[in-house]
Amino acid sequence: MPANVKAALLAVFLCLAARAVHAQFLSDLEPERPLTVEDARPVSFRALSGSADWTYTLRKGSLNDYGPGFSLLYGAARGFEAGAALRYVTRPERNATRGIASGDLTLHALYQIVDESAALPALAFRAGVEFPTGLDSKGTNLLLAALATRSFDSFRLHANLRYSRLGDANPEERRDRFEGVLGTDWVMPGRRGLTDTLLIADAAVRSNPVIAARTILLLEGGFRHRLGPQTFLFAGAGSEITGQPDRARLRLRVGLTHVY
Repeated sequence: MPANVKAALLAVFLCLAARAVHAQFLSDLEPERPLTVEDARPVSFRALSGSADWTYTLRKGSLNDYGPGFSLLYGAARGFEAGAALRYVTRPERNATRGIASGDLTLHALYQIVDESAALPALAFRAGVEFPTGLDSKGTNLLLAALATRSFDSFRLHANLRYSRLGDANPEERRDRFEGVLGTDWVMPGRRGLTDTLLIADAAVRSNPVIAARTILLLEGGFRHRLGPQTFLFAGAGSEITGQPDRARLRLRVGLTHVY
């Protein structure tokens, strides 16, 4: 085969591989970046993903809170992800009674049990520990989740089941908490056929941290947009439809993710 033909074929292969990798980074759904839903796929092997965001929550009675969040994800092995996350919010003494930590360090491991195939969705398991390193923290919490993702021609569906066990709780707080999330994402075609924007929506039902309070229903929508080959802008908005009177009437989040 002539050298110029080999070079052309190699260039095409590298271009397609780069587009596939970039597409995967675009559609990697990490919890809170920007929505609650996450997919059943760890970050790529040896990839390091760093994110930072700013979140503002509007509550009734001038009890609004805001603050930054940070996370790191690392593809430690094929199908295995390790990560760490921190989030800070104002009014930590009041938010602590609602199960919202400020400055607690969370470490997790995510393992993909089954890769997606024609017969089965992708299945993964996440285990994490939240340490009381922040303000008004009370104990070490156990976090478990089962994740599933199914791809279709133009969109994906996600299902998350989560369980939290608090190491320390007030008499009026739930020590065991559950959450179910259903979500979807789809690529929005752009100019010249580019696929740089991923739209996301989800609905979550979760235990109220207060024992006597109503179950929380959360509705959210957002997007991830590619700014560069490995840099992504994300933003989302959500509202707790049911819950306590001082529930999150509107939560806005915007941030950046960079993959190394």
